[in-house]
Amino acid sequence: MSVHPAQPPILTVAEVAQYLRVSETTIWRWCSSGKLPAFRIGRSWRVRQSDLEVLIKGQPWADPTTGSAPEETHPDLLR
Repeated sequence: MSVHPAQPPILTVAEVAQYLRVSETTIWRWCSSGKLPAFRIGRSWRVRQSDLEVLIKGQPWADPTTGSAPEETHPDLLR
């Protein structure tokens, strides 16, 4: 018997939008602009659950290209 977590560690745009109660377009914009760390699989964006949790807590996350935290957080994302 396999155990499935409540949410997978990798989320789709639709799952993130539903969780935050915003439109999918908003999530696509955040992914494209870098406000929400995400990566692409083909033409689809994916978001790590851990990055989403960091965003919600308002904490900075490490830039995957440099390994350092950005200068500012993005509390304006949850307005």
